[in-house]
Amino acid sequence: MHLKSLANEGGKTAIIIVIILGVIGFLVYPGTSPFKGDYYNLKAEQNLKDLHSTCKRYWAQGIAQQMVSKATGIKKVTENCKLEKMVQDPFNFVKLEGMDIKIVNGTKGRFQAIGKHVEGDKDLKINAEGKVKS
Repeated sequence: MHLKSLANEGGKTAIIIVIILGVIGFLVYPGTSPFKGDYYNLKAEQNLKDLHSTCKRYWAQGIAQQMVSKATGIKKVTENCKLEKMVQDPFNFVKLEGMDIKIVNGTKGRFQAIGKHVEGDKDLKINAEGKVKS
């Protein structure tokens, strides 16, 4: 009778573990989680930070071009950071699927971009220092 009791307890334990894993999976999976909006807000924030980093590389390239222009006398015009340019080679910024991004000011000192993921619940802004606010 003792072995039968242990087998019964093992079955209950397995069922409890399966239920706990199911609840955790439900809470963690972005499609069903009550934290779904927070998940997509974080993804949107990271995407804006990636855009800012890409623009910083672009501006650094512009500074290098200006130095070459001074040395050679061949003048190259450096434009503002524009989303259309950042998604191309050599910058290759990848806009997150479902993300709406707009660069409001593409200059280095006054950079500002806004963005929102369709599944998120916050409109986000990033400034020239790379700080994101909602």
